[in-house]
Parts: sequence; structure tokens; C-alpha cells
Amino acid sequence: MFVDSPTEQTTAVTDLLIAVQCVGVIVLLNRIDSKRPMWTDVWKWFFGLLCLASALGAAAHGIHMSTWLQTAIWATVYLALGLIMALFAVAAVTMTWSGEMAKRCLPLGIGIALSFFAITQLWSDSFMLFVVYEAIAMIGALVLYAACYWFRSERGSGFLVAGILVGIAAAIVDTQSALQLTLIWTFDNHGMFHMVQMVSLLLTTIGIHLSHRVGQVQPC
Repeated sequence: MFVDSPTEQTTAVTDLLIAVQCVGVIVLLNRIDSKRPMWTDVWKWFFGLLCLASALGAAAHGIHMSTWLQTAIWATVYLALGLIMALFAVAAVTMTWSGEMAKRCLPLGIGIALSFFAITQLWSDSFMLFVVYEAIAMIGALVLYAACYWFRSERGSGFLVAGILVGIAAAIVDTQSALQLTLIWTFDNHGMFHMVQMVSLLLTTIGIHLSHRVGQVQPC
């Protein structure tokens, strides 16, 4: 049942590692007595959807399956990824302004995510479309977190900025289809993307954890 390609195998394993990492972050968030409920809830949904997308991605990369099942899995992954990036942007709004402002932005973000998903089902190169969509969301969040770090020295914002910068580097790696690296096992661009993404998620988690030690945010 498992694929024979070494690079597909390592891509599947690194996808599973991300899913496990996300479960760990959700457990951490559930144990935190946060003064920012909206901030916490948005990140729980973010990591929950990322866990789902990563687990499905691991199955799609690592297991032989029928064409219709693989198509259904990738459609679900793109839907999850669209919502993930919308939540990523909403989280930045929560920290920069307030939970109330984020609640107003949430329906807009979900609407954009659903529109993105609909387009991916018609677009011939959905991956490159996602890269563009991801870049817009990440750069927007980067500007907001950088403003919090520069103007207010908001606790945790420096790690969040670092997490986004590493995440952008991961996205660039993922677009380089000719990349291949052998470190005991062989990784292609997707496997290397997952490894760099795990570092990005770790930095982001540290930033989230540090931000919970202070009260409700004030506008930057």
C-alpha cells in the first residue's frame, strides 16, 4: 500500500511530524489560562486545521490510492489550507487591534478562504495559486506583528515575526521543484519545506505562549 518513491516517503513522514507538532501545540493552548480568548480560539482552529491538512497530505503522499480518493483528499487539503491562512491573518488582527475587531474580520476571512478554495477547483495549477494566496496573508501578518514589535514591544511579537520570516523561506523552498537533499534519507522540495515549516511553527508557538502572559492587547 505504501509508495516506493523515497522522496514521497520522506514527504509523508515530515507531514506526519507536523501533524504531531500541531497536536502538541493544541494541548499547550488548552492548558493556558489566557486573558485573550479570541486569540487562543483562533490559534486552536489554526493548528487543528493544519493537523488535518498535514495528516491528509501524509496519506496522499505516502499511500497508493485510487484517483478519485486522492482528488477528494487534495480538495479537502486545499479547503483546510485556505481557512488556515485566513485564520493566520485574523490572529494578527487580534493581536494588533482587539478580539472584537478580529470577530468582525473573521467572516470576511472565511469568505476569502472559500473563494480561494472554489478557484483551486477550477485552476490548472492550484499549488502556485496557493503560494500567491499564502504570500499575501503572511506578508500582511508580518507587517502587523512587526508594528506590534516596533511600536509597542508586544511580548512574543518578535518570535511571531521570526516565525513568519522562516515560513516565507519555507514557501520559497517549496516552489523549487529541482531541489533535493540527502541526509541519511532523501528529501525533495516538499520534504525540505516541511522541515523548515516545523521550525517556523516552533517560533510561532513560542510567540503565542509568550503573548499569553500579558492582558488584553491595546492598539499598536
